[in-house]
Amino acid sequence: MEKTKEEIIETIGLHLEQEHNLPPLAARIYTILILTDKDGLTFEGCLERLGASKSSISTSLNLLLNMDLVTYFTKSGDRRRYFTTAKKKTFFLSKLQENLKRVETEKSIITLVLNYHEKYAPQKYEEGQTRTQVYLDYANENEKILKKSIKKLESILNG
Repeated sequence: MEKTKEEIIETIGLHLEQEHNLPPLAARIYTILILTDKDGLTFEGCLERLGASKSSISTSLNLLLNMDLVTYFTKSGDRRRYFTTAKKKTFFLSKLQENLKRVETEKSIITLVLNYHEKYAPQKYEEGQTRTQVYLDYANENEKILKKSIKKLESILNG
């Protein structure tokens, strides 16, 4: 059975909340902007679509703008702003960069502990070295894949 648009919005919204720490309303607005077949949505369009208060919609749109996930444009003769997903700094690029930073930090911490154990707790170092190396190999491979993906996406965005 195919999901309705509302169910898709809810599924993606929940994912954005849980995995990317977006507040619920901001996640729904972003999802609607991803799925819309229009050039962009006005503030009023977001208001009608979600039924939230003006201040809540405004706060969420400002958050998305500040996160560079959303941008807006105006049309000649129309004072309204039309919101759309950001084109240059995409959500995907931001998430890849965040994941790369997380992997690099994790590798740094693991190496720090490994070096400490080697110097001050040789028995612990010997016991854990093989397991730790398996994890470091995994982290190194992830780092390579992330760097390759970031480079590829940046090339697409700048091309």
